[in-house]
Amino acid sequence: MSTPPADLVSAVPTDDEAKSSSFPSAFNAYVAKTQAWLDLLALSTIWLVLAIFTGQREIDFIPIWLGCRIAISVIYAIDLIIRSRLSGRGWRYPLSRLDLVIAVVIPPVRIFASMRLLRQMFRRGNLAQFMFVALILMLNAGVVVWEFESLAPNSNITTLGNALWWSVVTVTTVGYGDYTPVTLGGRLTAVALLVLGLVSLAVLTAQIASSFLEQGQSKSTDVSTE
Repeated sequence: MSTPPADLVSAVPTDDEAKSSSFPSAFNAYVAKTQAWLDLLALSTIWLVLAIFTGQREIDFIPIWLGCRIAISVIYAIDLIIRSRLSGRGWRYPLSRLDLVIAVVIPPVRIFASMRLLRQMFRRGNLAQFMFVALILMLNAGVVVWEFESLAPNSNITTLGNALWWSVVTVTTVGYGDYTPVTLGGRLTAVALLVLGLVSLAVLTAQIASSFLEQGQSKSTDVSTE
């Protein structure tokens, strides 16, 4: 997956714990440094969560799903262990953060926490970060549609390449119509992707308009001061 913008981590609000004076500075620094990456990881694995609802049972796909599922739990477990050690509270820290404990066993829980990343992306001046998150969601949609459509009768989205091409065409609202989902899950994903495309277009337009407006106001101010 692509490397996120360099200022993404600093742009995303960290866990409330990172703002608390009750934790050591090392703990606060760790949370501030890793929170955005963990949020991105959660968003990047939406396809993994939805896979169990798609009916995808290809023998080649199961080891991939299982491997990714275990890897995510290991990452979340390591994060919890590091937080517990840095917090200075030991085993009492996990008892106070049951959501993180549950996320180790049931990784989809972490996706809800990653919603703070989406909220931050709508703030002014975060265009690059917003577009990067939109790219992650678009790729997720492509994989999810492939999971729904690859084994469906009369479907023409039978490969991951076709699904990714379809997601690009859909999110840009071009809609060539060469590939179309036929399952209910695929069509619901298409609706979500269309909404993402319209929102992305609106945000991009608003950011560009805001930049031109600021330039015009700056020139007006310079002229008036002269």
